[in-house]
Amino acid sequence: MGDKTDAEARLAVVEEWLASLRQSLVIGDLTWEAVASDLRLLAVNYIVRRQLEALEAAVVLAKSGFGHLAVGFVRPALDELLWIDWVKGLSKAAAHELLLDMGKYDAVRSLVAQRGFVGDEVMQQLWYPVAFLDTAANQESELKGELKKRGEALGWGKRVSPLADWVAEQTGRGPLYRYLHSATSRSLHFSMGEAMRNGWGEPGGILTTIKPEFRSNRADFALYQLPRLFQDTLVTCDSLHEGAGIEFEVEDEGIANRILTASESLAACGAIPLVHAHEWNLGPDGLIGSRVETDAPLHGD
Repeated sequence: MGDKTDAEARLAVVEEWLASLRQSLVIGDLTWEAVASDLRLLAVNYIVRRQLEALEAAVVLAKSGFGHLAVGFVRPALDELLWIDWVKGLSKAAAHELLLDMGKYDAVRSLVAQRGFVGDEVMQQLWYPVAFLDTAANQESELKGELKKRGEALGWGKRVSPLADWVAEQTGRGPLYRYLHSATSRSLHFSMGEAMRNGWGEPGGILTTIKPEFRSNRADFALYQLPRLFQDTLVTCDSLHEGAGIEFEVEDEGIANRILTASESLAACGAIPLVHAHEWNLGPDGLIGSRVETDAPLHGD
């Protein structure tokens, strides 16, 4: 599967790329006044910061031997890219009103869910008056209705929020969404398919889950996709950088050359598919007969 030397080289390249990026990318604060009329700015600031930290966390995980877990970071980055690309195309007012209702709905829904779980007595111990909680419950229903109306107006139908594949199609990224959704969503939820594709062993013998080769391949996949999604996100929201407190100007020639070299090295590492041919007992010359007896996957994904 993955070659250890290649994996270590990719990790080193991603580290250097991140270090060069940190010399030119500044994620600063926003003004309250600007955000009060355009919540896209808050979304962009948060998304860029979160994705950058996810990249750095992926490096830490990979260096600790747990890089395969970073695949779980790919799906949020994909969703963020799709959403910010779509809402930036709306009018400023329409985008702001939509994001405001979405934010309020998420907030009251979480509050109502917490109340339902711990009960009013505990909620009052946490400083929440019953009247406040009742108001939140009413707001949840009202906001749900408002979002459904927005859905009809904006084209996603009578739903509280659009399906992710609908957003992807609006941005022309349908194929990317279908691939990465298929490849990464199972990392975030229970999946028997993931359990089966992680079980490797000998017929009649023992099975081992999450073998080192599989860990390496998954880590490489995350370190391949996360930088690509981050770069795409930065470019996509470029028109909102200034208001969002994002600065990405490279005036120093030395820093510019470092970023260019790091980016070229990153591209030279090559693409990494998540579904490896070895999962299907396939090699360069076709079926790998020996794997059926010695190291066949329990199931192909």
